[in-house]
Amino acid sequence: MSGPRRMDMGFSASKDLASVSLPAALTAELKAFANELADAARREILPFWRQRRLVVDSKVEPGRPVAESPVTAADRNAEAAMRALIEARYPEHGVLGEELGSLRADARFCWVLDPIDGTKSFVTGKPLFGTLIGLCLEGVPVLGVIDQPVLQERWVGVVGGGTTLNGEPVEADGEARRSRDAAEESSSR
Repeated sequence: MSGPRRMDMGFSASKDLASVSLPAALTAELKAFANELADAARREILPFWRQRRLVVDSKVEPGRPVAESPVTAADRNAEAAMRALIEARYPEHGVLGEELGSLRADARFCWVLDPIDGTKSFVTGKPLFGTLIGLCLEGVPVLGVIDQPVLQERWVGVVGGGTTLNGEPVEADGEARRSRDAAEESSSR
């Protein structure tokens, strides 16, 4: 049995987040654009949500633990919409797409797109799927988006810029703090 699928972008594994920095204006521009991509994907996905006549095709991906997986017009349309925006705004950027393949994957900036992560949940009407958008600079992730169209929740993270949920800053240790606060409150009674 083979391990997890890995994408070799041809970049040095010695690069890490500490070696990456972007000017603040470029970071803000790319973050805003990533939100535009998520909005475009959402517009393509929601009309297919819980539709009785949704056509589900199978795609075979050799090397995966389960080689066959579902794909819908919503997957393909959402990725196509995101790719069109990337091509129009940043024609020199690359794209690695879940449904439509690679384009300039060795570009300095490369977008990684999974229009519907959790297609099985999508086709069965469970809101446990999302659109995943990443941006790598010379192979190092610098920006990521998780968008859950049905729940209208969007997380956006930027290296050096923190993470937001629907535009509000969030912290990774929030659950630990809530648990600590709850324990302190119950012990003070």
